[in-house]
Amino acid sequence: MLKRYSLSTFFDDFLTQDSFDYVDLHIHTRASDGLITTKFLKNFLKDRNHLISITDHNEITSCLELHTIEELNIVPGIEVGCSDGFELLVYFKDIVELKDFYNNHVKPFKNRYKITRTNKGYQYYLKEAQNYDSFISIPHISGIAQKNYIKNKDYIEDIIPKVDGIESYNHSLPKRRNSIASKIMTKSKKSPTFGSDAHITKEMISFYNLQNNDFSKSFYLRKNIYHLCSIIVLFAKHLYYFMGVK
Repeated sequence: MLKRYSLSTFFDDFLTQDSFDYVDLHIHTRASDGLITTKFLKNFLKDRNHLISITDHNEITSCLELHTIEELNIVPGIEVGCSDGFELLVYFKDIVELKDFYNNHVKPFKNRYKITRTNKGYQYYLKEAQNYDSFISIPHISGIAQKNYIKNKDYIEDIIPKVDGIESYNHSLPKRRNSIASKIMTKSKKSPTFGSDAHITKEMISFYNLQNNDFSKSFYLRKNIYHLCSIIVLFAKHLYYFMGVK
């Protein structure tokens, strides 16, 4: 599920180790709708062989800050939100290209009231992202509620052939939904991405424990509790954003 060799060759330049303690290509920080700080990330990753991507919603502040730290192994990335709620994970080999993509195609079109959306559709972001040396993945393709693109986006079958990957494992989702995503990824012959989709530190730690077989009898119970806490955080941050509280 989380093997180094399963990643696309796009990520080869970032695979600096023979093995990794932690691989996470979907993380949210305080720069968007999470509570994870850059200070926590620096300390958490300091003594671990890792490959991560900070994929904040329509924001790159945390990614830019941490990318300057030589000891950190970070894939420049963003989770860009479309006008109808559809989202794309876009990864770049170069931080300069991420900055250019953000400044020209995300920042000018941010939705004033919804932190996870812009005022552009999926066609726009597919076209513009493909003009860069990028890797585009569909996150939580069989997620919950509005995040379940298989159920509520009638154009999903048109998008799948146009992207590079599908998120085959999202730590915030139940096993059954990840199984559906993995099957779609395999059937469509796309490369996998995977991540915690963490908004709080406990979700990152839980995903780390999963990758390192550090289980206890209460692992999945605690995982669900952390996700519930994350939902509360999300509600609060989205409400603050709507009210203009930054």
